Amino acid sequence: MAFTEMKFLKNASDLLVDHMHFNFSNDNANITPPAASAAIPFGTVVFRAKGLGVAAAWTAVTTNASLVTTNEFAVVWGDHHSFAADFVPRAIAAGKFNSIVIKRDAAFKEYYIKQVHGTALGADLDKLKQLMADQGLLVLDDVTDYTVA
Repeated sequence: MAFTEMKFLKNASDLLVDHMHFNFSNDNANITPPAASAAIPFGTVVFRAKGLGVAAAWTAVTTNASLVTTNEFAVVWGDHHSFAADFVPRAIAAGKFNSIVIKRDAAFKEYYIKQVHGTALGADLDKLKQLMADQGLLVLDDVTDYTVA
């Protein structure tokens, strides 16, 4: 009998553990599209300066320089319609949003967040997790050996 390679899909429950009922913690958002129409990976954390209006653009965390207390953080939840694991956001346009983010009162599994940001941030991943926790975004430590192909 031949072995069959099984591919698993990324589901919302692979990232999100708990959040406020009725989606009060979800917000429409504009995320600065990555270069060359690249997709935003599942588990991407974005940031912007605190106190900006809802139309202000978010940018993916890629360096330690964004890990400051004057920024607010969010986890990308999907495109402008609904949950989407990996997607290419449309261009930012006036009066329209290109994504949905969760920016407060939620708990996330660490696996995909670490997969996206672990290499770039290194030891500062813990700093990101603490800054997120300070605004109500808990990232729960992954203690399994779960891997995704």
